[in-house]
Amino acid sequence: MSLQEDPKTTPFVPDPALSSLSRSRIGSHFSPADGPTRQDETPGRGGSGRAPKVAAAVVAGLAAVYLGGVAVWSNVFMPNTSVNGVDVSLETPASVARQQTVATSSYALAVSGEGLDLKVSASDVDLSCDVDAFARDALAQTNAWAWPVAAIRGSKVDVRPQASFDASKLDGLVGKAVDAVNAHATQPVNASVGYDPTSSGFVVSPEKAGTALDAASVTKAVGSALKEGATSLALDESALAQPSILSGDGRLAEAVKTANSYLAATQTLTVDGNAVATVDAGRIAEWVHVQDDLSVTLDDEAIKAWTTGELSRQLDTVGTTRTYTRPDGVTIKVSGGRYGWNLNGTELAETLAQNVRAGSATSVELPWSSTAAQYGKRGAADWGDRYIDVDLTNQHARMYDGGSLVWESDFVSGNTSQDHGTPEGVYSVNSHMGTNQTLKGIDEDHDGEPDYVSHVSYWVPFIDNLYAFHDASWRSRFGGSIYQTDGSHGCINLPSAKAEELYDLAKVGDVVVVHY
Repeated sequence: MSLQEDPKTTPFVPDPALSSLSRSRIGSHFSPADGPTRQDETPGRGGSGRAPKVAAAVVAGLAAVYLGGVAVWSNVFMPNTSVNGVDVSLETPASVARQQTVATSSYALAVSGEGLDLKVSASDVDLSCDVDAFARDALAQTNAWAWPVAAIRGSKVDVRPQASFDASKLDGLVGKAVDAVNAHATQPVNASVGYDPTSSGFVVSPEKAGTALDAASVTKAVGSALKEGATSLALDESALAQPSILSGDGRLAEAVKTANSYLAATQTLTVDGNAVATVDAGRIAEWVHVQDDLSVTLDDEAIKAWTTGELSRQLDTVGTTRTYTRPDGVTIKVSGGRYGWNLNGTELAETLAQNVRAGSATSVELPWSSTAAQYGKRGAADWGDRYIDVDLTNQHARMYDGGSLVWESDFVSGNTSQDHGTPEGVYSVNSHMGTNQTLKGIDEDHDGEPDYVSHVSYWVPFIDNLYAFHDASWRSRFGGSIYQTDGSHGCINLPSAKAEELYDLAKVGDVVVVHY
């Protein structure tokens, strides 16, 4: 039976017709026939008068229930609520905070991609989380004021923990892992300016990407993932080390322009107006350097190194091996000495640097520290047709002038058995020429006195004031093999008459060729 069918539970409701009849009869006894009835005197006192009160009571009750719910769900998570995918229905913030503490301690971030495979655990970087703030933020997002709907529909809350960690430990951890990857990776290459032999000019070489990781980029990405509480991080190309100079950098074009202006300053190097060497674009390119800041410089030291080194070896004749044929038909090869062409590389370097910086293509007459009678084919005689030929093998000297023999004599040269042999090479008579000279030997026996003191009448030196042609009045024989055991201390000993003749013929600057 329904609640309305039970007479014990059915409330009493008066019949309207009966009530009206009764009221009319009673009224005929106690009221004037034309007077107002009770119903007319008290309108609204039936069931309709109680309705507002009931409604108000219901509203008040509902409000109390609603506000009570707000109070409850402001401190407890509503049913069907999850935080970051975890069910926290009917949990308190304190309980959720404890759960987050456990989750933080066991947290780990897996980092992968671009060659890196790294696991970062909470303990690795001293990761911590403000769990109370986390729980409060999560509860605040549930909106307790909407609990009647939210409790039924449920709430899915996404709150990122306010995590913190030791940045220095993260730097070390990531840095070590990145170094391991980069040990086998390709570093990026900046766009640069370089010389292209094919085009004989400087050009821009484009940048090249590599496979090496950028530690700072990786550390930043990992740090962000840790703060967000992510459990995995996939690195992409943004984590790679990037070239710092790109092809579009305007400084590259400016550097190319400046460098190529230097290349235009080719130089022709001459001797007496005749070209003997050139400085072309390829050579100049070796001296042009584009710095890290893309400024262009000319390397003065490199220019000097070339002029005093490679170019000097190419052009100098001093001390080189030279081959010549005497007028008597004998071909001789001689090395060493001080006579010949010797380039002043330092002076030339300064001139070249000045011309290149000015972008001036020109000819340069070579500066020399010493010169010879003629400049010709390398390895040939450069002393002309006037010279004194000293044949150490045959112990015989000859002087030629214009191809004619003008003087000759046997001699005794330095004692080879006592390491006093006369030095080979090409020399020239110097300004120490003189007569009546006193020769004093060095103190080789260390007795405090010169080893010898000798007077000579004619002195024609060709190596400083130490080695010379001179008369040797104390000798009675010359030539042959005397020099091997009883030779001089290095000078060319001559018979007195021959020494006088030579002294009269020789001039400062005359070439002396000493050979075996």
